[in-house]
Amino acid sequence: MFSLQSKYFTLLFFSTIFINFYFYSQYLNIAILYDYKNQKNSINKYINDYDDPENFERFIFDKIKDRFTGPLIMNINEYYFINGLIRKYKPKKILEIGVCSGGMSAAILNAIYDREDAFLYSCDLEKKNYRNSDFEVGSVVKNNFPEYLNKWKLFTGNTTAAFIEKIGGDIDFVFIDTAHVMPGEVLNMIEIFPFLKKGAIIGFDDIDQHSRRILFNLTNFFPCNNLLFSVLRGKKIINGLKSDNMFNFKKQGAVILDDNQEKYFFEYFFLLTSSWSYMPNKFEIDVIREFVSKYYSPFFLSMFDKAVKLNYEKLKKKGLLGKDYILYTFLDSKRKKPF
Repeated sequence: MFSLQSKYFTLLFFSTIFINFYFYSQYLNIAILYDYKNQKNSINKYINDYDDPENFERFIFDKIKDRFTGPLIMNINEYYFINGLIRKYKPKKILEIGVCSGGMSAAILNAIYDREDAFLYSCDLEKKNYRNSDFEVGSVVKNNFPEYLNKWKLFTGNTTAAFIEKIGGDIDFVFIDTAHVMPGEVLNMIEIFPFLKKGAIIGFDDIDQHSRRILFNLTNFFPCNNLLFSVLRGKKIINGLKSDNMFNFKKQGAVILDDNQEKYFFEYFFLLTSSWSYMPNKFEIDVIREFVSKYYSPFFLSMFDKAVKLNYEKLKKKGLLGKDYILYTFLDSKRKKPF
C-alpha cells in the first residue's frame, strides 16, 4: 500500500511530465507552423524574384509561328521562353551553340528583327542536321525566313572554340543546346567564358534530362545540363516555374551570370573530372586545348589535360572510344556516325 505522501509525489511527478509534454507539444506546433510560414514565404519570394519570360511579349513569336515547318524538334513554349528573354533583356550580341534545324535560330532572329543593334551568331559542330541528313544545319532559317539572313552568321563543321575569335567579345546572350551529356555543355561554357560581357545571360535546353533517364541507355549516360545549370553562379530563371504550385522538373532555364566569373573557373573546370559519356573527336580536343592554353592559366590547362586523359582511359576500357554518343545514349537512334 502506498502512503498518502507517496501517492502525492507520484501524482505530482506524472502531472509535471504531462504539463511539460503539453507545453512542449504546443511549442513544437508553433515552431513547425512558424517554420512552415517561413518556408512558404521563402518559396514565394524565390518564385516572385524569378521572371516568367515565356509570357513576355508572346505576340512577337505568334506573328511567325505558322511559318515554322520542316524538321523542328522544339515545342512552342520553348520558343516563347527564349523570345521573352531576348525581348525583355534586349541583348545585342547573341551566340547560339547547337543549331540543328535552325528553329531556335529563327525564333531568336524574329525577336531581334526590329532592332538594328542586335545580331545572332550560331555555331554547330556538324554541317548536316544530325536527326535528318537530308537537311543542312539551319535549313529552317534559310528556307522559311530568308529576310532574317542579314542579321545572322552561321559557322559549321567545327567546335565553338574554332570560331569564337571571329565572333569576338562582348557576347551578352548565349543559348546552348548541344550534347546534354558530359562533357558537352561544360566544354561549351569553357569555350566562351573569355568572350562574355559581364552579366551575360546563358540559356539551356533540357535541364531536366536527368529526370527522364528511362529514355536512355543508362550504361554510359552522364547528364551535364542540370549540373552546369546548378553550378553556374548567377540568378536562375526557369521556364514555367510560376505556373505550378509545386516544383516539377523543368525543361529550360537561364542564368544571368554574376560579375567576375573568373572567381568560379575552378568549379567549372572541376566538372570535367566527372565521367564522360563520349570522347570528342581529336580535332575538337586539339582546338579546345589550344584555346584553354591561350585564355586560361596553366593550372586550368593541367586540369583539362588530366580530365581528358582520365576519361580517355575510362571510355577505352568500356570499348566506347570513337563511338557517337547519340548512337549509344539514345535507345531509338538510327543516326549514322557523322565523322
